[in-house]
Amino acid sequence: MSQKPFARFVRWLGLDRNPLRRRCDRVEALVRLAAVLGVVVAVVAGVMLGIREYGNGLRAEARQAHNRHQVVATLTGDVTTPRLSVAGAAVGHAQATWVAPDGTARAGVIEVPPSRHAGETVRVWTDGKGAITPRPQDRETTVVAALTVGTGMPLAAGALLALLVTCTRLVNQRRARRVWEAQWTVVEPMWRINGR
Repeated sequence: MSQKPFARFVRWLGLDRNPLRRRCDRVEALVRLAAVLGVVVAVVAGVMLGIREYGNGLRAEARQAHNRHQVVATLTGDVTTPRLSVAGAAVGHAQATWVAPDGTARAGVIEVPPSRHAGETVRVWTDGKGAITPRPQDRETTVVAALTVGTGMPLAAGALLALLVTCTRLVNQRRARRVWEAQWTVVEPMWRINGR
């Protein structure tokens, strides 16, 4: 028997011409082959989706960099009770005034660190009309989103297909044990009679 990795892989997939392979072994090998092909398809699809997501992220970066502007806002009141933001940092709300990119004066409530007080200035992001917006998407966010999309499908498909292969193997092993026990009950009396 060849010990080359490729030959072992071909045997594992059931692509060799082993005459001793039972029908259940062929079914199990067919499931393994389908799982390998499924993982290959999922990896290719994941790479394509990741590339597409990266392109969408680059376009969003460019669009947001063009449409969002950083301006200086002056706090007109102290910060209210701080709370945890989505990122896990403590933030509070305070009344503030700022000048929009089009030159109009704006006022409203903005999120600021809890250590700020009335009269201090903070930098905020606005759209072209001066409305407060989230900061523009950065390259790190784009890369993380692309990697998440690109690896999510192959990992999920790999896990599901590995579960399918494992379940098929377990079912085959239980069936083989039942068949072996049934055949042994036929052979055992003859074996005892012959005195072996």
